[in-house]
Amino acid sequence: MTDIQKKIIGTWKLVYSVEIDEQGNKFYPFGDDAIGYIMYDASGKMAVQICRKSRKNFTDKIFVNASEGELLNIPKDYLAYFGRYNIDLQNEVVQHFVEGSLFPNYIEQSLPRKYHFYDDKMSLKPWDGTNREILWQKI
Repeated sequence: MTDIQKKIIGTWKLVYSVEIDEQGNKFYPFGDDAIGYIMYDASGKMAVQICRKSRKNFTDKIFVNASEGELLNIPKDYLAYFGRYNIDLQNEVVQHFVEGSLFPNYIEQSLPRKYHFYDDKMSLKPWDGTNREILWQKI
């Protein structure tokens, strides 16, 4: 097991998820107080969840009874997927191979993330043409 593999294994708490546009403006897709966790285990499995901290309760206590209007906000408020991961040491990329996701288009997709470690933090930057950074702190 490489040093990077040892370093990535564990549970990480979200510090922030930010996008920066061409003018340098910052946008926080789940709010600047978003919460979340990402977990990597030694067997190559991973899971991530990020959500807006302040969310409105649904009218009904049973999820399947939610109104269409309530359901429309879920993609804007919540990101969740799980699957396998692989580390490309040469390119400093962790590949997330999605097996299940709140967003069905991610299923069976590979989501590459450029990683960078410093202190007890890990920066992940998606390779999807956006200027985004998701910063995690190991717990």
